[in-house]
Amino acid sequence: MATRRRTHRASEVSKRAILEAVLSQAVEAGYEGTTMADVARAAGLPIGSVYWHFQNKEQLFVELLDYCFEVWKQANASDGGMRDRLRRSISESAAASASLAEPAAAFWSIGLVFAFERRLQDNLARQRYLAIREEMFQFVTSRVRASYPEVPEDVAAELAHDMAVMGRALTDGFRVAAAAGDDIDFARYAELAADALESLVTTRLKGYTHA
Repeated sequence: MATRRRTHRASEVSKRAILEAVLSQAVEAGYEGTTMADVARAAGLPIGSVYWHFQNKEQLFVELLDYCFEVWKQANASDGGMRDRLRRSISESAAASASLAEPAAAFWSIGLVFAFERRLQDNLARQRYLAIREEMFQFVTSRVRASYPEVPEDVAAELAHDMAVMGRALTDGFRVAAAAGDDIDFARYAELAADALESLVTTRLKGYTHA
């Protein structure tokens, strides 16, 4: 039994090493440009070892996205205000172009491929990316909603949804800018974006108060 546990643990360590090693390759080459041979070279393993852990490239990318998502959830586990969350998400946009081996940042770069490549519509990795994106949206919405405890439930729900949509649209735009190599001071624009959303929240709450 102990031997079986050690073997399982070693297998999980090896699998994680492959996922970590392939991050930069996946970001630089995208889905189509990444091959299982590339993955083996990046991980420094025989290609048979890679296929032992991952049946094919689709499965590899599904688990790569899941791995990046877990890192993102850990990074966003702490409670923070809307400004802090927006600052983090836009900063990750900058990181996506500067640190290709950072999972939380790499997720967005890899995701851009699946967001724009409609011909991958039936690809399991694209479907997993879209499912994770929806999970992230619900996570952010619930956190924003909790920021307005004194507001009636229906008003808080609508406000949280609108702020999450706006926040996602802003950060998606910055991710595209980062991928294109635009010369942007991401920290400055994160503050400006947060100012804009906070102003919208204030205006909406005033409208509710005066209704």
